[in-house]
Amino acid sequence: MATNPGSDAFGPILPRHIGMLLLLAMVWGTSFLVIKIGVEYMSAIQLTAFRLSVAAFVMIVCALIMRSAFPVGARAWAYCFVLAAFGNSLPFFLISWGEEAIASGLAAILMAVMPLTTLVLAHYFTDGDRLRPQKLIGILLGFGGVIVLVGPEALKGLGGDFIRQLATAGGAVCYAISVIIVRRMPPSPMMGRAALVLGFSVLQTVPLALYLSGWTLPELTFDSIWPSVYLGVFPTALATLILFKLLSEREPSFVAFQNYLVPVFGIMWGALLLDEVVTVQVMAALLLILCGIYVANRRRRQP
Repeated sequence: MATNPGSDAFGPILPRHIGMLLLLAMVWGTSFLVIKIGVEYMSAIQLTAFRLSVAAFVMIVCALIMRSAFPVGARAWAYCFVLAAFGNSLPFFLISWGEEAIASGLAAILMAVMPLTTLVLAHYFTDGDRLRPQKLIGILLGFGGVIVLVGPEALKGLGGDFIRQLATAGGAVCYAISVIIVRRMPPSPMMGRAALVLGFSVLQTVPLALYLSGWTLPELTFDSIWPSVYLGVFPTALATLILFKLLSEREPSFVAFQNYLVPVFGIMWGALLLDEVVTVQVMAALLLILCGIYVANRRRRQP
């Protein structure tokens, strides 16, 4: 539990921190579109197991090529195992399963509980990341940006498919827990740590996926495989490295803002790839979210 009463233990936000946050949101912003395609060919748990297997393979190969050391010791392995569950296995399955039945706009709102949850958890479990009024205001501004983005009418779907909605919100809470775990992990080489976490994720999901599918594999065609490969390489393996690097330099409440940016970039990717229109509503939402980031992380003047 955090014991440092200080309010700013991480120093000023640098351009590279903003760049990593935006890059993380850009990469994750493609995942919702690709998940929608992937679950047309295989179940949510199969898609989760497949993408994690691809990610683990890529990361282990990269760690071996880079000669990165792996975490050692029971404590480090325990942290990696728990992070695998809360950072990958559980949220990937819960969100994919939830998206099978609920609208993407409602999913974006439900995922927006992640920064709020992170703000509370970080106050108690991270040194120097205290719950201050300006952070709460910034988080609420970001949440308002998500509402503007998807439209208030998306809230009408709340309660319609309660279990699927609860699963999606549960995935967001898992992500909040995972960023706290990353901040508290014992020091270890980033590449080797990511490889071990993803390896544990495979062990947690593949047996379950095989059992639930009756020990049969989905039909393997290019159309069914490419979503899993893409999700494994970019929104999983690459995003894990970016997340680890950003959390090594910034507090969880700052990193949590990527959850507000992800749906914005999701729409922008749709405009780029599917000829959808980026409306004034989208730009207004982005402006609100960026204002929230500024307000939450503005350094107070010293008396």
